[in-house]
Amino acid sequence: ENLRAYKSTKHPIMFGWFNAWQPDGAGKYPRLSLLPDSMDVVSIWGNWHSLSEEKIKELRSVQAKGTKVIIGWIIEDIGDQIKWGRDQWPADDTQAIKEYAQAIVDTINKYGYDGFDYDYEPSYASPFKPGNHCGNLTSCSRDYNKEKEILFMKTMRELLGPDKLVHLNGSIHWLDPRAAQYFDRFVVQSYNGSASSFERWTNDIQNRLNIKPEQLVFTESFQNKPGARSRFPGTYAGYVASKQGNVGGIGVFHINEDAFEDEAYVNIRKAISIMNPPVK
Repeated sequence: ENLRAYKSTKHPIMFGWFNAWQPDGAGKYPRLSLLPDSMDVVSIWGNWHSLSEEKIKELRSVQAKGTKVIIGWIIEDIGDQIKWGRDQWPADDTQAIKEYAQAIVDTINKYGYDGFDYDYEPSYASPFKPGNHCGNLTSCSRDYNKEKEILFMKTMRELLGPDKLVHLNGSIHWLDPRAAQYFDRFVVQSYNGSASSFERWTNDIQNRLNIKPEQLVFTESFQNKPGARSRFPGTYAGYVASKQGNVGGIGVFHINEDAFEDEAYVNIRKAISIMNPPVK
């Protein structure tokens, strides 16, 4: 109960993208339930569908601690990760976008997830095709042809309602300012970050979107980077502490690489206690 009460108060959050979730997998890495109890939000990166009974059970045990579990992926085209191919959806773009959003929300509701994490990366090159992570839904332009993605974002927010989370991560500085209202938080891929880079991101994003600093979450990547794990508490949580908590929080891509430490998630726990010191 104390945990749930703490999580309902205003405080900088700890967020993570969790890779290769498998409750009965080998070792500590794939087990969601080993995340610290004081974890606020975790986004499942892959392995979020076709859940076994073991997965549902582990998911509920994590949610029982007040941790929100959301799902997300890179979206370029209508239908990505649900039914691939534009020809699988109605010919009318508006109808297709609404049906795609509904299908995602149906999946979230089916498994009892807590929201959606739109991996929005039109400014980043795609390793899978020529050009960037964009297509017939996510615009390939910073400032033009935004109508379809805005309709999708608006529809997702309306269908999920006020109680579910909607995150945007990636090319936040490309988001149309009109769409900022549809997101609870903006998760910055500020990997290998520093106080000065966090300030720069904040200025760039606020100049474009006019959002509150407490909607920004700065993230590091632990993917194949052991050195980043030990650096994370001081650099990332230290920055939040220096701002008296007036930041949305911090997070990690491949957060479960911290489970490789002798004491699983020692760096994540340390970072949480720096950001949100235990009440004496």
